[in-house]
Amino acid sequence: MQCLIVDAYSSGRFLPAALAERGVKCVHVQSSPAISDHLQRTFPEGAFTETLTYDGDLEALLAAVRPAAPAFVLPGNETGVDLADTLARRLGLPGNTRYERRVRRDKYDMAMAVRAYGLRAPDTLRTARFDTALAWAKAHGRWPLVVKPADSAGTDNVFFCADPVELCTSFGHILSSANIEGARNETVVIQEHLTGTEYFANTVSVAGRHHIAEIWRYHKRRGRGGAAVYDYEEPLAAGDPAAAALKPYLLGVLDALGVRYGPAHSEVMLTAEGPVLIETGARLAGSILPHVVSRCFGTNHVELTALASSDPAAFAGRTARPAEPRTGLRYVSLISPFAGRLRSLAGFERLRELPSYADHFLGVRAGEYLSPTVDAATSPGVCYLLHEDERQIEADYRRLRALEREEPGGLYEIERTR
Repeated sequence: MQCLIVDAYSSGRFLPAALAERGVKCVHVQSSPAISDHLQRTFPEGAFTETLTYDGDLEALLAAVRPAAPAFVLPGNETGVDLADTLARRLGLPGNTRYERRVRRDKYDMAMAVRAYGLRAPDTLRTARFDTALAWAKAHGRWPLVVKPADSAGTDNVFFCADPVELCTSFGHILSSANIEGARNETVVIQEHLTGTEYFANTVSVAGRHHIAEIWRYHKRRGRGGAAVYDYEEPLAAGDPAAAALKPYLLGVLDALGVRYGPAHSEVMLTAEGPVLIETGARLAGSILPHVVSRCFGTNHVELTALASSDPAAFAGRTARPAEPRTGLRYVSLISPFAGRLRSLAGFERLRELPSYADHFLGVRAGEYLSPTVDAATSPGVCYLLHEDERQIEADYRRLRALEREEPGGLYEIERTR
């Protein structure tokens, strides 16, 4: 059996190995000739039988992939979602529902699709004109507002605007910037600011039947312009009241967005009035270490995706019971208070001293410039803490944050910027 993986970057880099364990060979399709260096450095070299690049000629790409006789197509990253859907449809393979609007990528279309399905979605506007945005904001009458590109992912150019001046600044910044695919942002989305507790859920679907692999609770801080700085995340037990409140809403959102096959990652705010979608990505959760998650759950988002795609019957048997964390786990985003060139990565080895240390990964290299962490994009990396005693995890978390502030002898060995 062979498959196509479109943009095997970020967490998608783990898919080829998970599929190889099930006897599946993979062909890689790069969705664009231009992929950022940040994504390229995560690519699993040597994991594919062939690598193809889409240059805009879809018929040529289809002719190139047909000899492999792929059984299914998976997106490895947000950048590959649209092309993966198109390839599945054109090759007659299992795929998601086709819509005229880009409900699985465009944040406005996504909110409108969820609302049309009868579920709550944030009040939303999409426009390229600031006067239209300002008039909408005044009519909405509540600040702050969330401002972001219509087509992007994560916290890329997401701003929280407290007044018209901040709205104008953010609006102009987004329209003068490119999204994660390198394309110029042509429109801006303005949304109501939701209040409550934020969660994310990782799911896998087969023929429109959805399995919730994990639900996690976010803990965040505020950074630049009110933008979110990720602090840490913890999984919910299956019996947690929040999980019970979120589950039917999440399943409805996946149906509303036409997610029928493969992985999805959804972010939801649980407000006083109930759950409200922030956004859904029809792909794997980003920046995860699957082997650590498996130590907690017995499986992980990547493994379940590989199983569902290659053996749907076995997947159905595996997911008969809800996922339940077996031990304490905390995903801690590193937060740098310093600016300067990173001399060495040796300081990060001190993380291994923590009794609950499970693993870590970094998004920076020695010799690169380290910025103070003001949003998700400027976090240096992640550390997983795993232990049966939640008190140990909390103590190690506090020690980790103290190590980040130590100078010298802490995590960050840098040449300070004066």
